[in-house]
Amino acid sequence: MAGGDPLLGLILKVPAHSAVELAGHLGFDFVLLDTEHAPAETVEVEHHVRAGEAAGIPVLVRLAGNDPAAALHALDAGAAGIVVPHVSDAADAEAAVRAAHYPPRGIRSLAVSTRAGRHGTRTLEEHLAEAARETVVVVQAEDRDSVRNCDAIAATDGVDAVWIGPTDLSLSLGVPGNFGHADYRAAVDRIVEAVVSAPQCALCALVDQPGKAGEWRERGASVLLFNFNTVVVDGLRAIVSSVRR
Repeated sequence: MAGGDPLLGLILKVPAHSAVELAGHLGFDFVLLDTEHAPAETVEVEHHVRAGEAAGIPVLVRLAGNDPAAALHALDAGAAGIVVPHVSDAADAEAAVRAAHYPPRGIRSLAVSTRAGRHGTRTLEEHLAEAARETVVVVQAEDRDSVRNCDAIAATDGVDAVWIGPTDLSLSLGVPGNFGHADYRAAVDRIVEAVVSAPQCALCALVDQPGKAGEWRERGASVLLFNFNTVVVDGLRAIVSSVRR
């Protein structure tokens, strides 16, 4: 992500450990486990992270909000990083970074007896060094305020990527689901411009069809997300439609 290499991520909402493994075997770069719009039980999160490690694929966890306690649980479970929704300004972005990192950079509470600390079998120094080096923080720009403050959000030290949340952004703009509306398109253009201009901050985009990946790459997105639910629904709908005919 820091190097700007194109990455493919799979958003997973349903509890499905095997889907995490499948994503790793197929060549996805990471799984984004959604606990904002899906179950967020801590043990299940841990099992999904464990499945990712078995298949050699990191798991990011989207939180339900900008909550340090939720960030702590996800990271202690071994998640590679957090995704924070509804980040509206630089203060929100800074709060997300602080929740993800240990002091002095942040406020994350420390215990090496967790999965992230390999249940107490690694040294404190090793754990702190890896956490500082590898913890990923992705924030979502998905409302009117985030459009207005997108330059400051993208420039926040410790924010590794900004993900445009299309549905909530359209809702905030008063045009829910109308992704062709001029106001929505202008808002997306504004966020894209801010993020691609920010050093060390990747643009993350939701791609609803594989054919649109090239379009987003041309716009500067290096992190492309595909929704497991969308892929499955589209595939099954196509089967039913074809067979019924």
